[in-house]
Amino acid sequence: MLRWLVTGAFLTIAGFVLWMSVVVGVDTSAGTLFMNLGTEIVGIVITVAVVEWFFERRRLQTRGRQLAWDALHAVEHVVWVWQGGPREMDTDEVRAVLNAAGDDDPVADFTESLLLNIGTRSRRLLNNDPQAVSAVPGFMNGLEHLARLSAVRDGKTPMDSRKIADILDEGTTDLAKALGKPTERHLASLIRFRDPSAVSQERRHFGGGGHMTSATSPQTRSLE
Repeated sequence: MLRWLVTGAFLTIAGFVLWMSVVVGVDTSAGTLFMNLGTEIVGIVITVAVVEWFFERRRLQTRGRQLAWDALHAVEHVVWVWQGGPREMDTDEVRAVLNAAGDDDPVADFTESLLLNIGTRSRRLLNNDPQAVSAVPGFMNGLEHLARLSAVRDGKTPMDSRKIADILDEGTTDLAKALGKPTERHLASLIRFRDPSAVSQERRHFGGGGHMTSATSPQTRSLE
């Protein structure tokens, strides 16, 4: 806002100087001086404004790409916690793991919390930082998909596992496009170690042997 006020102030000064050149007479030495001065001020203001616009655009693109990477890493982490597979996965492998997710795959409460955080953060970015989001083509589409996860605990019944996987897959695809990552789904047969059991989710999330027993844990739920 301040930037535009300063620009407007200098353009007003330039306009006044040009008007003075007309009042004095453009054929006079004073009028010529005022005309040259006003024209010079306008040129400087326009040049500075254009350069500033490019710098601001670059800053927004840099911030937008960083936010997009953060969102993609969050998705990769929650997919690993939920479904397993290699700890370091590229986007095509993430899509393959999500494609292999079953309708009856359990979603532990802590995994559900991770999903909810992704959805809530995505919705906040769309509302609070739209300029940085729109500076990266495709990023907004990815966030709009992931924002649907903010409703993972809404309603009387849990969100279906297949629906969760589809939302994550759609979000991953758009984020991959925005960041220039692979978007083709990796062959599911090449994804090893997929294990969505509640016990394995607990081990991956907490590390070690986990913080609770799988048989009686209130932290896990199975989708019917």
